[in-house]
Amino acid sequence: MGYDAKTERLISIKKLSGKAQTSNDKGLSNEGLPSGITMASTTVFGASISTNPPTAALYDISGSVEYVRFASTFIAGTDTSDGRHGFQLTLPSDYESNSSNSKAGTYPYINSQAINITSGALQLIPPSFATAYEATPYYGGSGTKGSGTVIPVLDARDWYFDYFNGIFFQQDPSGTGDQADNPDYIEGYLYIGDMLSTVVSNATGSGGTVTSGSFNVPSAGEFVTTASISVAGGEGMTYTADSIGTDAYFFVSGTSGAKDGASAGVGVFGGDLVISGATHCTSFTPLTDNTYDLGSSDKRFANIYTGDLHLQNERGNWTVIEEENYLSLRNNKTGKKFKIMMELLPDDD
Repeated sequence: MGYDAKTERLISIKKLSGKAQTSNDKGLSNEGLPSGITMASTTVFGASISTNPPTAALYDISGSVEYVRFASTFIAGTDTSDGRHGFQLTLPSDYESNSSNSKAGTYPYINSQAINITSGALQLIPPSFATAYEATPYYGGSGTKGSGTVIPVLDARDWYFDYFNGIFFQQDPSGTGDQADNPDYIEGYLYIGDMLSTVVSNATGSGGTVTSGSFNVPSAGEFVTTASISVAGGEGMTYTADSIGTDAYFFVSGTSGAKDGASAGVGVFGGDLVISGATHCTSFTPLTDNTYDLGSSDKRFANIYTGDLHLQNERGNWTVIEEENYLSLRNNKTGKKFKIMMELLPDDD
C-alpha cells in the first residue's frame, strides 16, 4: 500500500516548514518535533546574487548570474491520457560558443547539457532572490531572445517550474501528444558562480580559481596568488592595482602625510620588511627623530647619491654644498659659509 493523499500532503508541507510528521491528526502548528531538509554544500550557492539581473541580451552576465534561453523537451513517460506533463531544460546547443562564462566548455557548462541530471551542479536562480528571476516559458519561436509565444503565469494549463532541476510541469495540457503550445523554450537565469563547497575548500587550503586570476591556500596562514592585489581602503572596490599602472602587482591605498592625522590613510607593516628589488619612493622619513640607523657597521650601503648633504646632531647643524669647482659648508645656526680648501692630487695618486 502507498501513502494516501493526506499523508503525502502533510509530509511535504511539514518537511518544508521544519516540522516532523508524527500523526495525520496533527496539523502543522501542532507538531512539536523538528525536522529539516538535508542539503549538500555542492548545491548551495557560494556567491551573492544580484537583485537586478541583466535582461538586455542572451548570455548577459552580472556577477554570478547569466541570462540564458534554455531548450525545453518532453520527458518520456510523463504523459497521461490528458497529454504531456513533464519537460526538461537543457543548455543551448551552441552555449559554449556564445557564452562568455569562464567555465563554458567545462562540465557541466557544455552544449545541450540537461539540467536535471547534474544533481544541482546546474541550477536556475529562483524568484525567491528577486521577482525579476521569474522564468518565462515560450512555445514556438527559435533560439532568439523573446521569440515565440509567452506562456503566462496564470495560463489555464496551471504550470509549475522547478528551478533546482530545470523541470517544467503542466497540470492540464491542451491535448494529447505533441501539442503546438507545449513549451519549447524557457528564458531564465543560470547560476555560474562557485558553490559553497568550492568557496569553503578555497578558504581552508585546497585552492581554487577566481575571475581575476588564480589563488591558492597551501596551508593555514598562507596565501598565494598569480593575480594583482589591491588593498583599496576608502578608494572602494573598483580601485585596483591596474588603476595605478599595468606594471603594478600590489597596491595599498593611502594618503600622503596622513600619519598622526585625523583621517585614515597609513599602511603599517608590523615586522621587518624585506625588498629584494629597487625601492622607489618620495620622502623617506624615520618613525622617530635621531633614533634609527641607515645601514649598520656590518651592513653598509656601498655609495650614497644625494644633492646637498645636511648634517645635524645635538651640537652642530651644517649643510655640505657642492659648488662647481669646490665644496662649501654652511653653518645653519649662524648662517656663515666656509669654503673647503682642497689640494689637487697627481693623476697617478
